[in-house]
Amino acid sequence: CNTKYLYMSEPSNYNPDEIKEYVNSVVSKDDTKPEVDNSYTKPNIICIMNESLSDLQVLGNLTTNEDYMPFMHSLTENTVKGNLYVPVIGAGTSNTEFEFLTGHTTAFLPSGSNAYMLYIKNPIASLVSTLMAQNYSSAALHPYYAAGWNRTNVYKYMGFSKFTSLENIIDISLMREYQANGSDPNYLQQLIEQAYPNEGNMLMRQYISDSYDYKLLIRDFEQRDKSVPYFAFNVTMQNHGGYTNSCVNFDESIYATSVSKDYIKANKYLSLVKASDNAFKELIDYFSTVKEPTVICMFGDHQPSVETDFICELLGVNSLSGLTAEQEQNRHVTPFIIWANYDIEEKQIEKLSSNYLSSLVLETAGVKLTEYNKYLLLSLIHISEPT
Repeated sequence: CNTKYLYMSEPSNYNPDEIKEYVNSVVSKDDTKPEVDNSYTKPNIICIMNESLSDLQVLGNLTTNEDYMPFMHSLTENTVKGNLYVPVIGAGTSNTEFEFLTGHTTAFLPSGSNAYMLYIKNPIASLVSTLMAQNYSSAALHPYYAAGWNRTNVYKYMGFSKFTSLENIIDISLMREYQANGSDPNYLQQLIEQAYPNEGNMLMRQYISDSYDYKLLIRDFEQRDKSVPYFAFNVTMQNHGGYTNSCVNFDESIYATSVSKDYIKANKYLSLVKASDNAFKELIDYFSTVKEPTVICMFGDHQPSVETDFICELLGVNSLSGLTAEQEQNRHVTPFIIWANYDIEEKQIEKLSSNYLSSLVLETAGVKLTEYNKYLLLSLIHISEPT
């Protein structure tokens, strides 16, 4: 029934030649076209889309036995941060990724469709091409299967020069053995310890931990071509859904105290967020010591899929059907942080859609913007005064 809606036809009177004219009418044209500066003056740019990272306090009254993201909550110096409105809830990671990397909104795609799976069949302009045109390197890192969400093809069309996936991180036969033996995370942990005895915290549950993911990111940064500025896009995996099994490699230290009962999935999720917060602090601590100017953007792709009753309690409703527009919008909010290891203007942005975020990153980093980036930035609203 839905397949017929997945085909996109041109709107009536559609003329792509009018796009340039329209954008130029909105954006004041920059007549000066300086040569690209190939000296090492541009900051390194690292963008991290953190799997299922969210601050569920946006839904309502949520208190816990201890703060589940103390570092992110405290981070203010040289930081732009706020609420990011993403297109999906609980799943559909790659649609948020599509919005971030391209600047395009999925609002104009058929409901229920996925941009990566259906519509990217040719090279497409993106954050990657914008930075590569300014002599940046371009690396993608995702510690899970490369073929997920068609990334193997999409990343080629976007222009990434390197893509590191799970197949490059571990012996993939270990995953096959784990799956053939009941997909027990504790068994996978045993296999990893035997195969990689010196790698420490590689896993959290059955996924590559944020801490180890960032070690890989730092390793890639240290091995980079130092003659050009560095750009990396990292999609993490640690907090992926399936919050049921208890695992020896996962410390479940956080639990909600403002709800009527013990929600197993929600508490496991909150403990994972605390681990993400710890790992992000490790990453920022490292780059605080790096002498080269570096900008790091980190954001969540969507809120988690936990108990419906837990979400209802936070929202103060009996059912997730019939939510107000504001309540429904709150279910699409994740945090974003743009941090630099040098002086930038601090800001708190209350509302920002994910298709605007990469343009904001480029503006914050002070690199050259495309006309489309400028157009998107002019469309931004709800940006508060500098703190």
